[in-house]
Amino acid sequence: MDDLDKYIETRKKLSPKFAKNFDKGYEQFKIGVLLKQARLEAGLTQEQVANKL
Repeated sequence: MDDLDKYIETRKKLSPKFAKNFDKGYEQFKIGVLLKQARLEAGLTQEQVANKL
């Protein structure tokens, strides 16, 4: 575990609000990364995905 991970864990323990917001933000970030990977694997541009939606 690096220093950043230690800091995040400490902040989560000290502040439930921080923990909730951090986890929610991380999930949104992770979903975005997964969508981008799927789009790239499909060989589509952002515009092409938008048109399909």
